[in-house]
Amino acid sequence: MKRFLLLATALLTAAALSAQDFDSAIKRWSDGPLTWDDFSSYSGGYPIISSLEYSWRGQQASFKTGNLKVLRTQTELYMNPIASWVNPDYKNPETLLYQQVAFDNAELCRRQLQNELDNNTKGHSVSELSQFYYSKADRFITRLREETDQGRDTAMVRFFDAQVKEQLEALPVEGQEPAFQKANWGIGMHFGYGNEFRLGSAANYLRPLHGIHWGFDVSIKKVNIYWHMLLAQGGKTRQDFQHDGALWQAGKRQSGGTMDFDLAVPVIDGPWIKLSPFAGAGFGFVDTVIGQDENGKNVTDGIGGLRLVAGVSVDIKYLRVLDLTGNPVFYYGAYVGNSNRYRENSIRLLAYAARTNTDVPLGPSWSLNFGLAYNIHAWNVR
Repeated sequence: MKRFLLLATALLTAAALSAQDFDSAIKRWSDGPLTWDDFSSYSGGYPIISSLEYSWRGQQASFKTGNLKVLRTQTELYMNPIASWVNPDYKNPETLLYQQVAFDNAELCRRQLQNELDNNTKGHSVSELSQFYYSKADRFITRLREETDQGRDTAMVRFFDAQVKEQLEALPVEGQEPAFQKANWGIGMHFGYGNEFRLGSAANYLRPLHGIHWGFDVSIKKVNIYWHMLLAQGGKTRQDFQHDGALWQAGKRQSGGTMDFDLAVPVIDGPWIKLSPFAGAGFGFVDTVIGQDENGKNVTDGIGGLRLVAGVSVDIKYLRVLDLTGNPVFYYGAYVGNSNRYRENSIRLLAYAARTNTDVPLGPSWSLNFGLAYNIHAWNVR
């Protein structure tokens, strides 16, 4: 066992040192232009007079722009100075520019690969896309070698150099918000604090309700469906009154709640704010203890009824997350591909009026309702 642990430690140490040696040996495109120090000297490759060995690698990374956090596979182009070489007889500025053009074009293909990964709505694998763009870069090198005679035709090298630089400028390095489109439907939930302040005759008998406000959202294109509830405690009954033969005594504490189904249509839906008027219907109730039965258990009486609601919700989006790493999608247990996802984390403010059809003596009663909740809503990305 001791020998096994020593061997495992040695292998892990060797692997770490190898990774460090690799990272210190390679030259990234972002490190700056190529120099002859990046090539070894080799005269045995004739008729090839120079060779550039490059590749790219990817790793999970993230960046943030505004309140949007983007999770993605970050690619990086590098060349291998150990495997890249030049014939000493052709170590001149023209040949170096020729290899720089090849390296710049590989960077162009890497950016095209990155753009494809950032907008990969069809769920292609990283290796699939990488192979396509790597082949594209290799085809360019073949053309560059043939049409410039390996850099000897300096006019053609400068022509290709200007062409590649123009395309690089048109496709800037990443770090900007990727273009994406949400799927037609999404789902979310919210949880927080809510209350109900009664108006009119009901306020003469009942105090406000305060408690947990929670629910779910479903978004279908431009329409949101809210299902939200309030489970609350209230203050003490203000004065005695009769309801269906039951005496509600002053000083007894109330409890109650509401459940509403609403349709909301956003009129503002930007990166930071979402403003949605809504209207719907639901049910509201309030109850209190009116006494005890022969077993000493509390007996309660409730007053409730259908209600109509109308108001506005404001979502303050403090964080948006775009996940472009390709989450696996399953249908009835079978893998059907990958899907990117987008979600919004926000603080939701609710303000709405309700008219509840309650019994006498409260009568049909009005109330003002408020809510403050943490809200999260997620979509697949098309």
